[in-house]
Amino acid sequence: MTATAGKEIPGSIRDLPLALRDSVDLWFRHLLKDRSLQAGWSANEDASRNLLRLVACSEFAGSTALRDWEWFADAALGGRLAEPPRTAVRHVALEGDGSDAVKRRLRQFRNRKLLHILWRDLAGAATVAETLSSLSALADSLIRAATGYAEADAASRFGKPRDKDGREMRIVVLAMGKLGGRELNFSSDVDLIFLFPGDGETDGKRQLSAQEYFTRLSRTIVALLDEVTKDGFVYRVDTRLRPFGLSGPPVVSFGALESYLLRHGRDWERYAYVKARVVETGEDGDLAAELMQQVIHPFVYRRYLDYGVFESLREMKALITKEAKKRKLQDNIKLGPGGIREIEFVVQSLQLVRGGSDRKLKTPSLRQALQHLGRTGAIGVMEAETLLNAYDFLRRLENTIQAIRDQQVHDLPAKAPDQDRVALAMGYRSWTSLLDDLQEARQDVATAFAEVAFRGADAPRPDADDPVAELWNTAAEKDEWEAALARLGYAESVELASALVAFSGSGGVAQLGKAARSRLRRFIPALLSALRDRSQPAVVLKRVLGVVEHVIRRSAYVALLNENPVVLDRLVDLCETSAWLAEEIGRYPLLLDELLDPRLYTAPLTRENMLAELQRRLDSLPSPESEQQIEVLAQFQRAALFRIAVADVTGNLPIMKVSDRLTELAEIVLSRTLSIAWQDLASRHGRPVVRGEQGPRPAGFGVIAYGKFGGMELSYRSDLDLVFLHDGHGSDQNTDGPKPLENSMFFVRLVRRVVHFLTTQTHSGALYEVDTRLRPSGRSGLLVTSVEAFERYQEENAWTWEHQALLRARPVAGSATVAREFERVRAETLKERVRRDRLPNDVKEMRARMRDRLDKSDGERFDLKQGEGGIGDIEFLVQYLVLENAGTHPAVIHYPDNIRQLGTLAAAGCLDGEVVARLQDIYKRYRLRLHRLALDEKPPFAASGDFVEEREFVVSVWNRVLLAAPE
Repeated sequence: MTATAGKEIPGSIRDLPLALRDSVDLWFRHLLKDRSLQAGWSANEDASRNLLRLVACSEFAGSTALRDWEWFADAALGGRLAEPPRTAVRHVALEGDGSDAVKRRLRQFRNRKLLHILWRDLAGAATVAETLSSLSALADSLIRAATGYAEADAASRFGKPRDKDGREMRIVVLAMGKLGGRELNFSSDVDLIFLFPGDGETDGKRQLSAQEYFTRLSRTIVALLDEVTKDGFVYRVDTRLRPFGLSGPPVVSFGALESYLLRHGRDWERYAYVKARVVETGEDGDLAAELMQQVIHPFVYRRYLDYGVFESLREMKALITKEAKKRKLQDNIKLGPGGIREIEFVVQSLQLVRGGSDRKLKTPSLRQALQHLGRTGAIGVMEAETLLNAYDFLRRLENTIQAIRDQQVHDLPAKAPDQDRVALAMGYRSWTSLLDDLQEARQDVATAFAEVAFRGADAPRPDADDPVAELWNTAAEKDEWEAALARLGYAESVELASALVAFSGSGGVAQLGKAARSRLRRFIPALLSALRDRSQPAVVLKRVLGVVEHVIRRSAYVALLNENPVVLDRLVDLCETSAWLAEEIGRYPLLLDELLDPRLYTAPLTRENMLAELQRRLDSLPSPESEQQIEVLAQFQRAALFRIAVADVTGNLPIMKVSDRLTELAEIVLSRTLSIAWQDLASRHGRPVVRGEQGPRPAGFGVIAYGKFGGMELSYRSDLDLVFLHDGHGSDQNTDGPKPLENSMFFVRLVRRVVHFLTTQTHSGALYEVDTRLRPSGRSGLLVTSVEAFERYQEENAWTWEHQALLRARPVAGSATVAREFERVRAETLKERVRRDRLPNDVKEMRARMRDRLDKSDGERFDLKQGEGGIGDIEFLVQYLVLENAGTHPAVIHYPDNIRQLGTLAAAGCLDGEVVARLQDIYKRYRLRLHRLALDEKPPFAASGDFVEEREFVVSVWNRVLLAAPE
C-alpha cells in the first residue's frame, strides 16, 4: 500500500510502470476526496487489485466507473464485478418513457456491461473467445432492445405491417462483419443490413407501404444506437454493406436482396456475406433460416469447388497492400502485414471454396470454421492451431488498445503510457517483449496467408516468350501448332495439333467469358508442359481436354487446376492410365476434390473409413430430407468408387480386394438407402407389425444379393441383382402409424422407393442399376416375397439355373431374422432340393445356350466372359461341383464366391488341390484383365493369342468333370 494525501490507496501503485503511476494516483485522489464516493467503496484485497489494474489499463473504464460509482462500488465487492442484470436491457422498451430515456438506459447498460467484460478479461477470468462472444452478445441484446422499442413506437402510430395474406411482418436485422461472426471488438462499429420479407402495408389508421414503414423503422433503430448524447453512444452503425451501398435504400426486401446478389454481387461481397447472421429479435427463427438458406448461402457458397476464389483473394490483397503502404499501416494490426484481416481472408477463402459441400463451413464464426478446416485436412492441424493462436493474440491486443479510451483504433500505440497500459493488460513485463511475440504471430499469419493465397502462384505461367501461350492466344492453325510442337520435341505432334485446334474451335470455348478465357490461357501451356514426357501424349491430351470440355462453363474447376499443380499432375496421371477415370471426372467434376487429398494414393480403403466418410458428409446436411440424403449418398459413392479405381490402377489394391471394396461400398450405399426409404414410409404409416397369438411383433424385411454382388465380385459398372423378402405371416398384418397400411403394401412401396432411390439420376448420377428378375417367377412374380413363399418356390418350382444362382446369394441389408431364415432356406435347398439326376445335362445345356447367344469370340479376339475356357466356364464348373456335392459335403456351400467355393471343394476332396489352385489363379488373371479393360473403356476381349494355355486347361477340366458325368 502507498499513501497519498494521508489516505490509504488500494493496491500497489509502485508496482506499475513509471509512466502510469501519476494518472492512476490522480484517479484515486479524485475518488478519495469525494466523501460520497469513498463511502461506497469497501472491498477486499482482490477487488482492490483488480480495480487498480482496470484503472491503469483503461481511461474509459476509470472515468465510467467514477460516473456510475454507486453501481460500480456495489457490483465490484468480493473481488469480481457482478454482471448487470439482463432484465435491465429487456425492459428498455417496456417502461413507457420517451426515446431520450430509452437512449439513456441503452447507453448506461452498454457501459456497465463493457466494464464487466473488461474486468473479467484483465482479471484473467475470461478467454479471448469468451470476451469476443460477450461483446457480441451485448450488441445483440442492445440491438434487440432498440428494435423492440422502435417497433412498439411505430405500431402506436401506423399499426403493424402485414403482407397480402394478412400475416404480420417483422424487420430482420442482418449482422455483418465481426458482429455477424460473434467476434465483436471492444469499441467496434456494428455493420448492419436491414431487411423485410416483402410487399405489404400497415394496418393502422395512417397506412404506410411496407417499404416506407421499414425505412422509418430502420432509421429509428440507427438513431437509438448511433446518436451521441451526453451519455455517449451505444454503437456506431455502418449500413454501407447494404445493396448498392449508400446510394441504395436503407432497407430492402428479401426479393430485392436476392435479385441484387444474383445480378450485381461482387467477389468482395461474397467474402462479406460469409459473416452474415440474423440478429433474432423475436420468434423469427424460421424467417432467419429462410433468408440464410434460400438467399444468402446460394450466393456465397457454390455447389462445386470454387478455386476461382484465390484469384480474387490475390487481387484484394494487392489492393489492401497498396493502400497499407499509401497510408503507412505497418503498425496496424488489422490491415497491416500479418494482421487480422489476413487470417480472415485465409479462413473465408477456404470457406468459399469448400462450403458448398460442407455444411459445417457455412458458419460466420472464424473460430469454428478454422477448427473444422484443421479437422478435415483442408489445412494442416498444426497450421490451424498456429493461426488460431495468432488470431487470439491479435484480437486480444486489438481489444486492449481499443479499451484504453473506447476508440475504434487498430494501430499500435506510439506513446509510452499507452504502450505500458497494453503491456500490463496483456501480462507482459515490457513493451519490447510484447513486440517480440507480436512479430512472431504476424510472421505466422503472413506465412499461412502466402501458402493459401499463392498456392498456385509458382506454377508455370505463360509469358510473352512462351511459344505455346502465343499459339493459343493467336488461335494458331493446325500446321502452326504441328511445326511448333515438333520443334519443341513433343511426340505425336500431328495428333496433338489436331486435338488442340479442335478444342480451341469448339462451341464451349467460343462462348467463354473473360474470366474463363483468362484461366484457360494459363491452363493450356501448363497442361502441355505436363504432357512433354508422356509416352502417349495425344491420348492423354484428348482425355484431359474431354474433362475440361465438361467443366469449362464452370471455369472455377480450371482455376482449381491452375492453383494446384499437383492436382493437374494427378489428373494427367489418371487420364494416361484410365479412360474410365477420365470419363468419370468429366461427368462428375466434384471428383476433382479427391485429387486435392494428398492421401489419394496412400490412405487405406476400409469399410470403417468409408462409413465414417459417409457419416461426415451426411452430418453436413442442413436438413434430413430424403432427396438431399440421396444426393449426398451419390456424391459419396462416386468419390469412393473413384478412390477404389485409383488404388486399382496404381497397383495399391489387389484384384480380389478391389472387388471386396466395391462390394462393401454397394452394401453401405444399399443399407443407407433402405434406411432412408424405411424412414420416409414409417414416418407416415408407422412400422409393419404382425399380431398373433404370441402378441404383436415387428415384421422384418431383408435384401438378398445375387450374382456378382452376392458373390462379392462387383466391378465398376455392375448391376445389383436383388431379391426382397419379408417374414410377415399371420392374420393381422398392418402398420402401427396414424395412416396404417397392410404390411404387404408397405413392403411393396418400400421396395419401389429403394429401387427408385438407387436408380434415379441425381446431379452426381445414379447410384446403381438394379435387376430384380431373379426373384421367384421372375418378372411375373411379386416384387417382394415372404420367406415362406420363397421356400415353397425353391422346393416346388425352382429350376436348376435358379439353384445355381442361389449359390451366389447372401443377405446384405435389413432384418437379421430374415437373413437367418434365408440362410436356412438356402442351405436346405442346396443340400436337399437339387435334382442331381439331371444336374449335368441342365448345366451343360444352359452353358451351351449362353455361349451360343453371348460369345463374341472370333479369329482375332477371345471373349473373356463367354468364350470357351473363359470365366463363364469356370463359374459353371464350380457351380456344378458345389451342387453335386452339397448333399454329402455341406461345407462346400458355405461361401458365395467362386474363389472360396473352389477352396472348399479342394478341402472336401471333391477336386484335386493342384487343379483348384490353377483354376483360382486363372480366374484371378481373367478378372484382372477385365478390370483393366473396364478402366480403359474397352470391351471384355483379349487377343486370340492371349491366355492360350489357361483356356486349354479350363477346357480340359470341364471335359474331365462334366463330359464324364453320368447322363
